[in-house]
Amino acid sequence: MYGPVSSFSPSVIAQLGEIATELSPEELIALRLVEQSSIASMGAVSTWNTRQLTALFTTVLNSTKLTPSRLDSNMFVALGHILCGAKTTEINTFNNVEFGKAVLWLGQLRLSCSEEQMLALVQLLTHSLAFGPMSSWNADVFIEIGVLAAGLPDIAMSALVKEQIEGITPMAISIIPPEKFAVAFSQSQISMFSYEQAVALTPQQVSALRDLQRTALAMVLAPWDGRPVITKDPTVRSLGQIHNPLCLILGLLMLLIVLF
Repeated sequence: MYGPVSSFSPSVIAQLGEIATELSPEELIALRLVEQSSIASMGAVSTWNTRQLTALFTTVLNSTKLTPSRLDSNMFVALGHILCGAKTTEINTFNNVEFGKAVLWLGQLRLSCSEEQMLALVQLLTHSLAFGPMSSWNADVFIEIGVLAAGLPDIAMSALVKEQIEGITPMAISIIPPEKFAVAFSQSQISMFSYEQAVALTPQQVSALRDLQRTALAMVLAPWDGRPVITKDPTVRSLGQIHNPLCLILGLLMLLIVLF
C-alpha cells in the first residue's frame, strides 16, 4: 500500500501509532523522521524495546541533521519516550536550558530509561540556568520534574526532607528501582509519604524493604478514614484492613513497642 519503510510519508508515520512497534530496528533506521509531527507520533508510543529506542533516536538525529547538543525544547517534547534511546554520553551534551524548558512535559511520561540514563537526565536540571543544586529544590520543582525525580542519586535521595518528599509524584516513586528505593529511603522518610505515594509502591519495592521500613509504610497505608488500601502486596493489604477502633489502638501499641 505505501511501499518500503523508507518511502513512508510524514502523514503515514503519524498514523502508525502502536503498529510501528512491529518494525524492526533496521526498518526504523530507514524511516525519514524530519518533521516534528512525525517524531512526536513515534515519541508518544511507550512500548518500544531498548533496541528500537536506540534506532529511533539515531534516526531522528540522522534525518534532522542535528547533534544531541543542538536539540531544543520543542524537539525534546516531540521525542518523548524516544529520549530513552539516547546514550548517556549523548545525554550529557544536551542543552541544560532547553531540556529544562521541556521537563514539565517529559516529567509526565512513564519513561523506560535505564537508571544511568535517568541519573544523567536529572543531572542536567542542576545547571544554574535550570533548577540549580538538588539541595535547593522545593516541592514545586519535584512536581514539575515528575518522573525524573526517580533519577536522583542515592545520596541526594536519602537527604530529602519532608517538603521535598511531598512534591515527588506517585509515578516517580513507582519507577525507582527496588534496591535503590530500599537503600535511599529511610524509615523516617517513608513515614512522610502521602497515602497516594505509599500506594504507588510496587510489590517488588515492598519486598526489598527492611522490617522497619515496612512498618513505616503500613502506618501510612492504615485506612483511618475508611478508604480501602489499594496495593498488590498481600502483606500490606492485610495490615491496612483493620477497621475496629480497639484493634487500631492495640495495633499502634504493638508497633510502638517494636519501634522503641
